[in-house]
Amino acid sequence: MGEETNHSRRRALQTIGSVAVAGLAGCNATGSSDPTQQPTDTSTATSTPTETSTETATNEHTGSEQTHEHTDAEPAEGVEFARNPEEVHPTLVEETSVSSDEVLIGYRLEDSSLPFETEVYHAPDGAEMQATKTYDTQDLSQVDLLPDQPQALDTVATDQEDIHYGTTTVGEPLAVTLVARHDGEAFDWSAWDRTGHPYGGHDEEDPALEVDCYCGGMVYTAPSGGTWARVIQVTPTERVDPGSTIVVNWTSSRVRT
Repeated sequence: MGEETNHSRRRALQTIGSVAVAGLAGCNATGSSDPTQQPTDTSTATSTPTETSTETATNEHTGSEQTHEHTDAEPAEGVEFARNPEEVHPTLVEETSVSSDEVLIGYRLEDSSLPFETEVYHAPDGAEMQATKTYDTQDLSQVDLLPDQPQALDTVATDQEDIHYGTTTVGEPLAVTLVARHDGEAFDWSAWDRTGHPYGGHDEEDPALEVDCYCGGMVYTAPSGGTWARVIQVTPTERVDPGSTIVVNWTSSRVRT
């Protein structure tokens, strides 16, 4: 999780059981889900004006905006996901501590099939949620979706991807910037599915978690030799007890071509 330019590629995909991807279930409460999908995990599917059918990131001179539309794209053939937040949750609990008035949230990006390791940083104050940009540099000082002095979330290692975690309070978002620095040829990918433990926050009328949003059904582009960045956040609602520890897990892979 450092800021060096060159990164080792993610180790080969580890297959922990198979999972049928029944739908693109990336968005919820403060984002939206593809109206044609049939979600398989737990979060609300209410839409907001910022992400109904088309989403546009702020355009500034340091990066190129990305405009995304919900698509019918599917995962690349042969990709299997662990989707096991309930299995890694005890590790997060054992390796961390949280005060009785806070909530600890772990962000786990299950992206072993991608040629980069997704980095997770605290988002800058006032960041626009779902803002997404690509940059022709891997110098994080040029990534304006990060603070002037980027601070990575702490991590806990698991048998597959690390869990990046931070704390917040009930009703307050934990906003982060996802970063992908890629050395190979440009390619497209998507986050196909989201699960969580002990709360998922998907397809619920009264969600315990409001997630805004690394979204299924939207295709993202990793630029060659550059950086991709997206701002998201997770907010625990009053259904979450203070002192709780939560894992939110996203699965992602290249789109099928």
